[in-house]
Amino acid sequence: MKDPVSYEINNKAPEEKKRFIQNLFDSIVPTYDLLNHVLSAGIDTLWRKNIFRLIDPVKGKPVIDLCCGTGDLSRLLDKNEARLFSLDFSMNMLRRGIEKNALCGDSVAADASRIPFSDNTFHTATIAFGIRNIPDLDNFIREVHRVIIPGGQFVILELVRPANKIISSLYSMYLGKILPFIGGMISGERIAYKYLSGTIATFIDPLDLEVMLEKYGFVSTTHHLQTFGVASIIICRRMK
Repeated sequence: MKDPVSYEINNKAPEEKKRFIQNLFDSIVPTYDLLNHVLSAGIDTLWRKNIFRLIDPVKGKPVIDLCCGTGDLSRLLDKNEARLFSLDFSMNMLRRGIEKNALCGDSVAADASRIPFSDNTFHTATIAFGIRNIPDLDNFIREVHRVIIPGGQFVILELVRPANKIISSLYSMYLGKILPFIGGMISGERIAYKYLSGTIATFIDPLDLEVMLEKYGFVSTTHHLQTFGVASIIICRRMK
């Protein structure tokens, strides 16, 4: 049975859906960081750190962190001495990131599907827990390809559906019942967390995402599953 919240939102026109998602993230900022850590039992912090064991060094390189939210990944990129640009279309998220000193480079208020930079600008593009909320995935991938230099790396951290049937069943129960309940109780925005949990269940399989990446000129894709397969770090390169 389809989740009625996700079904209604996914059937909106792309621009209307984009506005809904922007307003959603603006509304959950006060409890966003707390809930991220509570709902993942703090493991999301480890997943972000694991990225740096897998990617090329970013020291001194121009890097763009897309859908940066309040800047948890941006903070780590800055610690690794990247020349950092952090982009998000939620002004409230960016303000919160600046307040907590996570956005130490240039902060850019913009739509990740319309990246306001010239071709071949960045050595690396990253996105953590954001790609499943982008309505026009094809255009987003084209834009990332455009702004990365040939041979540059695109790094995605995202929640995925576990392959193990037992874990998948437990995870589905968590997404369907527990996450919306706790998220709604703490934030007062149950519809928002119902929608966000639904995006995990309905987002395309990582292997299908790899096909899309290859379609738009990314190669050498690798998948690095995290914590019983509930998240994956996906790394690919723009074809030289």
